[in-house]
Amino acid sequence: MRARPDQEAWILKLDGINDRAEVEALRGELLETPDAEVLRDDDESYFVHELIGLRVVTAEGREIGTLSEVMQPGSNDVYVVKTSHGEVLVPAIGEVVREISLAGGRIVITPLPGMLDESE
Repeated sequence: MRARPDQEAWILKLDGINDRAEVEALRGELLETPDAEVLRDDDESYFVHELIGLRVVTAEGREIGTLSEVMQPGSNDVYVVKTSHGEVLVPAIGEVVREISLAGGRIVITPLPGMLDESE
């Protein structure tokens, strides 16, 4: 397989697919590849499924909850963290997300003022 970006899409050459009719037959199909074969932009690129279930803690070690969803509304992702008191929305920006450790099973954040209910 070969792939290259083309404007806002990708052009793929799949092994064993050699003419337009074969390509057209695949229109709308889901193509999958193992994570290990995907080229990542950098060492800080993650798949959503890798993040779901990670513990979210503050830089001081306070346990916040578990990442349950990643929303992608526009300019930056938003992490939905399930806590014992509901959900907390965490913007996935460098100012807030300090560390993601897949091996450690956690995301370390520095909350923005008012982000967390301090009465918890």
